[in-house]
Amino acid sequence: MATSEKIIALSELPAWRSRMRAENRRVVVTNGVFDLMHRGHATYLEQAAALGDCLLVLVNDDASVTALKGPSRPIVGQNDRAAMVAALECVGAVSVFHGPVAADALRAAAPDIYVKGGDYTVDSLNRDEFAALQACGAQIKILPLVPGCSTSNIVKKIQTPQTLFGNTGKAATLDERLAPIFGRRSVREFLPRAVEQREIAALLEAAMAAPSARAAYPAEFIVLDDPDVRKGIAEFLPNGGFLANAPLGFVVCGDLSRACHGELSYMIQDCSACVENLLIAAHLLGLGACWLGVHPNAARVENIRKFFRLPENIIPVSAVAVGWPSKNPPPRTSYNADQVHLNAW
Repeated sequence: MATSEKIIALSELPAWRSRMRAENRRVVVTNGVFDLMHRGHATYLEQAAALGDCLLVLVNDDASVTALKGPSRPIVGQNDRAAMVAALECVGAVSVFHGPVAADALRAAAPDIYVKGGDYTVDSLNRDEFAALQACGAQIKILPLVPGCSTSNIVKKIQTPQTLFGNTGKAATLDERLAPIFGRRSVREFLPRAVEQREIAALLEAAMAAPSARAAYPAEFIVLDDPDVRKGIAEFLPNGGFLANAPLGFVVCGDLSRACHGELSYMIQDCSACVENLLIAAHLLGLGACWLGVHPNAARVENIRKFFRLPENIIPVSAVAVGWPSKNPPPRTSYNADQVHLNAW
């Protein structure tokens, strides 16, 4: 079948589904953005198609992609994205749907099998989409992601500057292995999309992987997934009002009784290393984050102490706002050769 013949209007889905049913063909359905097709997409769709007799791919329209992923997306328009998906031999049909939720399209498609990628679980599926799948008795399958394949990573690689300039004006090649460092930016505007438990656990694990003086590990983490709690903490931070609008936050504290030699300075350094790890991990996961200072401002420390009723030995050091960025600022470097001293001042 020609690529153009595989693309069907949303209004034609019920009739198409009736033909599939008459031919006794098991219909597999998946939905997604499919912006900048890569090996991960192709592998995922091949695996999905193997589960039934005909694979229908529902593709987000441009407006819904922008709502989900921010103003810089999509990179490829909906008609071209649909055509690229339809060109794959394993795909039987493609339809572009409107809005960020595919519930209406799923009701029209009435899949026998519904497939989603490994960054989802049955519990994290959109509830309207889940209800539509239950109504038609669809079997839900979660397929593993292909490691290292991500449209976001491709975009970041394209945007990463290829040169650094010292005070001589002479360009030096940027080591691509350090791209995540230069790509990490402070993000203060977020999409209205929850951060799942999987990401929260990964962020905490990365934070706790930071070095600690004499392996004391005095850092403690308060996870702020309650909007009322985030709003309460934001009121104590003059420049951190955006924490109230972020879908997730952390307060990083230090246990002075566990710090190396009981020294405040060591505790602050340990907690700061944890925050930096958390920020870089957020960037690598496609999230955005912003570091908010608490210590040594006495009023901020005391207000957060009282809010959480912290023990005397627990000192709030920093807060971090986290979420899916509504904007993707380009990578940059703050390198200044005047601040580099070789073996002497």
